[in-house]
Amino acid sequence: MHQFEKAGRLFTALRQAGCTHVVFAGAMNRPRLKPWRADGKAVVLIGKVMALLAKGDNELLSGLAGIFEDEGFSVVGAGDCLEGLTAGSEILGQVKPIAEDCLDATQGVAILSALGPLDVGQAVVIAGGVCLGIEAIEGTDALLARVAALPNEPQLDGSAAVGIPGGVLVKMPKPGQDRRVDLPSIGPRTIDGVARARLRGIVIEAGGANILERAETVRLADQAGLFLWSASAADLAK
Repeated sequence: MHQFEKAGRLFTALRQAGCTHVVFAGAMNRPRLKPWRADGKAVVLIGKVMALLAKGDNELLSGLAGIFEDEGFSVVGAGDCLEGLTAGSEILGQVKPIAEDCLDATQGVAILSALGPLDVGQAVVIAGGVCLGIEAIEGTDALLARVAALPNEPQLDGSAAVGIPGGVLVKMPKPGQDRRVDLPSIGPRTIDGVARARLRGIVIEAGGANILERAETVRLADQAGLFLWSASAADLAK
């Protein structure tokens, strides 16, 4: 593990190990940089990195990828290294979406496409055409927890329920996103969150999302009665 402030040590270690290609994988927390700990290379880079930390996730990660490229490394996507990490246009598992789910998915795609240029998030929850939540910096797990906490029964004062039965999680890349470094991901934990949020299933973009522990993710979706739909643009236009 290398500290951000020791960039020179990191690049030297990679070269000594014979590395020529770099893969970005997993979640990254935005660190509080400690400039007084910076080595020579980090001193040169720290102004640029601090400016990137003030950007959205896509600009941040693309900028960090650019730093590695400037150092002579090639940045490749995880899907280029692991076969089957993404899916084509298909229903994964035994449960199929119904017509209402398709309408919700189309609405979710429209919202994410509109928000994409603002570099806000990669996921949205739609139920009955109503947006129940949009992912921001907190991530998908926290988005689903917020939706799960919405009341889905009429209130004692007679007011309408906030939650709507059914609904889908739509997760897809932002328009213009650098897909090598920040492709959306789902996995077993996503299935658990969707089930707790009382949704009907998940829609991802075909070729546009990593599916972690794929066999287990599909098994858990079937077990929970959730659909898992890897949809193309043509699918969502139907």
